[in-house]
Amino acid sequence: MPERAQLVVGAGWTQDVPYAALRQLPHATVHSSAEAATDSPARRLALAESLTAQHRNWESAPPVILLDDPHLMDAPSLQVLTQLAHQMRTTSTVLVIAASSEVHAGVDPDFSRVMADPGTLQLQIPALVADDVVALARERGFHDINSQGVAAVLEHSGGRLRVAEEILAEVPQGAWPADPDTLPIPRSVVRDVLGPIRDSGSEDLWRLVATLAVLEESSDLTRIAEVAGVADLSEAVDLAVASGVVREARSAGLSLLELIHPAAQRIIIAEMKPSERRALHSRAATCVEHAEDQLIHRAAAAQGQDPDLACALQQAAVAAEYQGRWRDSARLHFAASGVLPRSAPRDAELLKGVDALASAGNVAQALPWLGVAKSIAPSPERDVVLANLALHRGKAAEAHDLLQRASAAEPADQEVHAQIALRRTLDALVRWDGEDLCDWADRAMQLSPPDSPTYIESRAMRGVGLAARGRLDEATATIRELAAENVSGAHSQRFHLCVGWVSLLAGNLREAVRALESAVPTQQLRGSLRISLWAQGWLARVQLLLGEWDDALRTADDGLRQCHEAGIELVTPLLHWTSAEVRLCRGQPTDEVLGGTRSRAFFSDYLAMQVPERCTRAISAYVRGDHEARAAALRPLLSEDPWTSGRGSFWPWHADLVDALIAADSLVEAQRAAADFRRYTSDASAHVRALAEAACARVAGAAGDAAAAEQHFARALDLVCDDQYPTDRARILLSRGQVLRRVNRRRDAMESLERAREFYQGVGAKVLVERCEQELRATGMSWGGATAGSAGEARDSTSGNAVVLTPQELSVANLVVQGMTNAEVARELFIAEKTVQYHLTRIYGKFRIRSRTELATVHFAEDSRPH
Repeated sequence: MPERAQLVVGAGWTQDVPYAALRQLPHATVHSSAEAATDSPARRLALAESLTAQHRNWESAPPVILLDDPHLMDAPSLQVLTQLAHQMRTTSTVLVIAASSEVHAGVDPDFSRVMADPGTLQLQIPALVADDVVALARERGFHDINSQGVAAVLEHSGGRLRVAEEILAEVPQGAWPADPDTLPIPRSVVRDVLGPIRDSGSEDLWRLVATLAVLEESSDLTRIAEVAGVADLSEAVDLAVASGVVREARSAGLSLLELIHPAAQRIIIAEMKPSERRALHSRAATCVEHAEDQLIHRAAAAQGQDPDLACALQQAAVAAEYQGRWRDSARLHFAASGVLPRSAPRDAELLKGVDALASAGNVAQALPWLGVAKSIAPSPERDVVLANLALHRGKAAEAHDLLQRASAAEPADQEVHAQIALRRTLDALVRWDGEDLCDWADRAMQLSPPDSPTYIESRAMRGVGLAARGRLDEATATIRELAAENVSGAHSQRFHLCVGWVSLLAGNLREAVRALESAVPTQQLRGSLRISLWAQGWLARVQLLLGEWDDALRTADDGLRQCHEAGIELVTPLLHWTSAEVRLCRGQPTDEVLGGTRSRAFFSDYLAMQVPERCTRAISAYVRGDHEARAAALRPLLSEDPWTSGRGSFWPWHADLVDALIAADSLVEAQRAAADFRRYTSDASAHVRALAEAACARVAGAAGDAAAAEQHFARALDLVCDDQYPTDRARILLSRGQVLRRVNRRRDAMESLERAREFYQGVGAKVLVERCEQELRATGMSWGGATAGSAGEARDSTSGNAVVLTPQELSVANLVVQGMTNAEVARELFIAEKTVQYHLTRIYGKFRIRSRTELATVHFAEDSRPH
C-alpha cells in the first residue's frame, strides 16, 4: 500500500449497519452510531461534499483510496462513495475499486454504473499461467514441482492468485505430492462454495447443485429437475443465482445452469454421501439424451466390476475415435477402466484415455494421468502414448526416443504399428522433414482401414509432406482428392487444416483463410483443440500477410490463451510470433512483449517451435535496430531449415537474414544467402519469390549496383502487385526506398517510402512508420505535407563559422551530442556502425575537430535540428 493510502474493506456482517464502511476513512465525519442513525439523502450528499472538499487539499488527503469487496458494504456508504467518485475528478486523489465481475449484481446500482462508466479505467487481472505457479511454488521451497502439479494447481485454483497461494501453503513441506488429486482445497474455498448453500437451509438448493456436480456440465432446468427428483426447482434456482453459486445463461434458446466456482464440482462431490452420488448417476443414466453419456453415468453408478458395461464403453470409445471426437473417446475409455479389474485390459483403457486426451489437445487434463501411465509396465502401447504427450509438450528428444523404442519393439498388433507410424508422421511434420513425413504417412495408411482416423489424418498430412518437399502440384492434387471424398464430422477439421497449410505454401492466401477458419471451431463437431490451435496459428500469419493486423492479433491472442489453458507448448511459439510481431511493430516495450524468460523453443529439434521463436527474437532485434542480434537469431537456420532443390522451408526468414547481414556489414555472407534463396525458390509461390528478389536487391544495393537492385525490386513488386500481399509489398517498398536513398535517387526513394508509410499507418505499426519517416527526412525533400529538411547549418561556438551538414550528418551529430555511442546511433538510425563512424569523420573534418567532447561545443541552429 502507498504511504498515506486508505483501505476500506466490505464485510458481510456489517452490511446492515449504516456508514460502517465509510467510518473506516479517518477523515470521514461519521463518528458514532447515533450520528449514523440519522440517515437521509441530504446527509449522504453533505458527507460526499465534505469528503470532496477535504480531498481538494492534496497535502492532507490520501493519494489513494482503495475499496475492496464493495458488494459487502452497507448501502449508505456506497451511495456516499458513489457521489464522491463523481466529484473526485476535481481532486488529486485516486479511487481504486477491487471487485469481481461475478458480484456486480449484489452492488448498489448507482455504484455499479460508476464501475462501468467509460471514464473509469478498468484493468482486468489475468488468470495465473504455468510460469506464475512455478514461481510461487519455488518461493515456498517446492523446487521439484512438475508439469502435472502445475496443471493441478491451475485447475484447482481457477487461475486465482489468492487460492493458489492457499493451496501451496497447505501442502506439507517436503516433496511435491505425486498424485495431483491429493492437493488440498483451501478451507476458504470450501467456505466460499458450501457456505451460501448451508446458509440457505434449502434442501432443494442442495439437490440442485449436487445434480449439476454429477452432470459435470451446464444443463437445462428440465433435465436437472428430472435427475434431482424435484418437480419444481424455481425457488432453488433463485437462491443459487442470488448467492453466487450458480449462473444462468441462454444457449440456442435454452436456459442453462452451471456452477460458478472452478472447484465447486470437486467440493460438492466430496461432500456427498456415496449412496447419494450413485443414486444421482443412476437417475442421470435414464434422463440424459446421448447414449455415450448414459454409459458414463452407468459406470459412475456401478458398485463394482461390470465387464459387459466395460465392453459397451470400449465400443462407444472406438466409435467416437472414428468420428474424430477424441475428448468424448477419452471419457469413455476412462469410464471403462473404472469398471474393469486391475489387469492388462484395464491398463490398456487407461492408456487409450490418456492418448485420446492428448489427441484432443487437452494436455493439461492428461498430465495428472502421466504418473499412472508411467507406472504401467513398459510396452510399445505405453511408449507411443507417452510420446504423444511429450510431442505436444514440445519435448522433441523425449518423444523421438520413445517412438524409436516403440518401433524397435515390433509389436504384433497391427493397430499399434499404425499408431506408431501416425505419431512418427506427426513428429516428422513438426520437424519439417518432408521425406520422413511421406514415408511414415504411407506406412500408417498401409496399416489402417481407409475409414479409420489414423488413415484420414495420415493422408491429409501426406499432402503437407509433399509441399515440404517442394512438390506443390502433387500436394494440391492430394488435398483435392481428399476433398472430393467429402470428409465429414470432426475429421473435416484435419482436412481443412491441411488445405490451409498447402494453400499458404502455394500463396493462395484467401483460400487459406477460408480453410483455416473452418478448422478453428471445435464445439459443434466436438473436434480437436490441437488442430484448432494449429489452424489459429497459421490463420494469424495469413491475416498478417493480408494486412489484417487487428484480426491477426486477436486470433493469435485467443490461441495463446487456449494454448496456456490446454498445456500445448508445441504451438505456443507459432502463435506468439504473430502476437509479438504486431505488438513490437506498434511500439509496445520489448520486455513487456517477450517477458523475462527465454523459451527453450529457441533450441528445439522441432522446427515448428524453433523457427517461429527465432523469428520473434529477430523482430525484437529489428525494432531495436540491433542488427547483430537479429542476424545471430536467424543465422543457425541456414543449416537447420535450409531451402534446397528437394526441400522447401515453411517460414519466410531468409529475406530477414539477408537484410540483417547487410546491416551488420556481413555483405559476403548476405550475397551467398540471397543467391541460394533465389536459386531454390524459382518454383515457389509468388510472395516467396518476391522476398527472394527483394533480398537480391538489397545485396545489389549494398554492393553499389543500383541498376541491378532496381531490376530485382521491380520483379519483386510485380510479384506482389495484387491485394493478397499488402504486408510484403510494404516491406519491399520500405527496403527499396532505403536502397534508392543511399544511391541518391531521392525522388524515387520518397515515392516508395511514402507508399510504405501509408500502409504502416493504416495498420498502426508505429515503429515502422517512424522508420519510413526517418528515411523520408534523410531524402531532404518535402513529403506528405512535411518538409524533410535539406542540408542544415550548424555553427562553431568558438569561431562563429557556419558549417553545412547533410540531413544524415545532422542526425548523427545530434545523437552523438546526446551521449550515444556509435552502436546506439546505428540502432537508432538503422544504419551500420561503420556508416556512423564515416559520418562522424566527415563532421569532424568540417568542424576541424577530433573528438566527441569538441563536437559538444557545436551549437546547431534550431531550424536545422533533425525532426
